[in-house]
Amino acid sequence: MQTFKRILVPVDFSPCSREALERAATLADRLDATIDLLHVWQPPPVVNPETMIGTGPDSPGLVQLARDQAEVAMKDFVQKARHAGMRIENASIEPGDPARGIVDAAERGNYDLIAMGTHGRTGLAHLLLGSVAEKVIRRSSRPVMTVREKTRH
Repeated sequence: MQTFKRILVPVDFSPCSREALERAATLADRLDATIDLLHVWQPPPVVNPETMIGTGPDSPGLVQLARDQAEVAMKDFVQKARHAGMRIENASIEPGDPARGIVDAAERGNYDLIAMGTHGRTGLAHLLLGSVAEKVIRRSSRPVMTVREKTRH
């Protein structure tokens, strides 16, 4: 039987990412495993990443703005998780294709499990937006646990 000692939780800061983290934290507590968070962000492909935001010479570029926003969102996400009693070992952000970045990080970090949220899009939304979770499942040599956000009734 495989043991899970290192769990990677990719996050996009959505409620389904939070749900995946909660499930991973429960599993980690039972197995005495560690949890690392990862956010992989991708600049919009239709805009040159060096495009300046603002009008002054010291205005940040699009890449820097995206990185800064991801860092703030990650700090907030981690703070809320720790406040709820979850033990987060590390939290990082990386630029790139989200699915590829998640799979590469799981291999580099020698994780035993990837636990990630899925939005559960279907139809045209799934066709147009694709599914990062689906791509990770297909490409990863590691087990992947997907978690959908709790439905509200």
